[in-house]
This record gives sequence, C-alpha cells and structure tokens, in this order.
Amino acid sequence: MATNEYDLPDDFDDFDDNAMAQVRKAHKAATKRVKELEQELQGFRVESRKRSVQEVLTSRGYNPKLADLIPDDVTTAEDVSAWLDDRADLFQPVTPDGSEVQASDAEASQQQVETPPWAQQFNDVVNTGQAPTGDESQLLAMIQSAKTPDDLNRILFGASEGPPVY
Repeated sequence: MATNEYDLPDDFDDFDDNAMAQVRKAHKAATKRVKELEQELQGFRVESRKRSVQEVLTSRGYNPKLADLIPDDVTTAEDVSAWLDDRADLFQPVTPDGSEVQASDAEASQQQVETPPWAQQFNDVVNTGQAPTGDESQLLAMIQSAKTPDDLNRILFGASEGPPVY
C-alpha cells in the first residue's frame, strides 16, 4: 500500500511466486515432451525410409546391401527407383541364386582383344609355371649381334615395329 499520496499503489504485495514456478514447470515438461516426440518421429522416418528402400531393392532384384549406398535425401520409393535408374550402369540386379544378371547383350558380346604373341608367351609361362624352352646365351648373342633398332625389335617382339602401344 502507498504510504503517502505520491506513491503508486503497490498491487503486488500479495504476489504469489508459486504460480510462476508452476508455469515454468509446465513449460519445461511441454518442451521435454516435444523433444521426445521429435525423436520418435525421426525414428519413424528412418524406419519408414529403410523399409521403402529395402522393398524397392528387393522388388527390382538388387542386393539389399546396396541400401547403404543410397543417400539419405532419397526417401520415397519413386526417388529410390529414379536413383537406381540413373546409376543402372553401376549396379547389376542379382538373381535368386546369387549370380549377377547380364545388363545387356552388348556387354556380353564385347569384342575380344587379340593377345600379342609376347603376352601369350608370358601367359603360358605363368599358367604352366615353366620357363620357355630356349638357350639364354643364344638369345643374348642374338640381342648383342643386332645392328639396328629394327633388328632388336624383331628379336624381342617378333616385329620390326616394336612393342604394341595400348
């Protein structure tokens, strides 16, 4: 209460601090509940995405381990299908027995590269585990007797052009 006429009346003398504490307590509980619900929602989103990605992968015949490579922003089944279509040249569908399916006949009918004779000789040595027949000293004498680079290429590579360039 005001003691003189210039003082403003003090209406807060009977102020109860308990009401404000209750409001703070209710706000704190509501904030905590909102955080719990947000975490639960995030868990549902992750589980829903995981399930939809797995369904798309299995329905299209891809290995389920591919789900780890799909970015997090690809969430819906349509997005996953579009992502797989964009990268179809990288990933091959898997048949039920576990073997990969051929992507196209073009890959299966790729032209075979002809193996040069010197590489074939090397492959034969590797596959059989035996050195080629021939005398080292004879080969060394032929190399030392070569007069021109063409002669040396004929001895080493079987052609005067030298080794093939790939």
